[in-house]
Amino acid sequence: FQQAKNEAGLDQYQARDWRAWYAHITLSMATHALLVVAKSLATQANPASRRTC
Repeated sequence: FQQAKNEAGLDQYQARDWRAWYAHITLSMATHALLVVAKSLATQANPASRRTC
């Protein structure tokens, strides 16, 4: 959830209606899932990027 707040804009919305809030949350979480999958595929393609200092 914390990563979604930082990367997908989950914390930048003020709820005025439950439908709008639900749509925003759904799109933010879907975007976060897409970013996680893309990052996972990128690290599988380039094993050297997995190393940490």
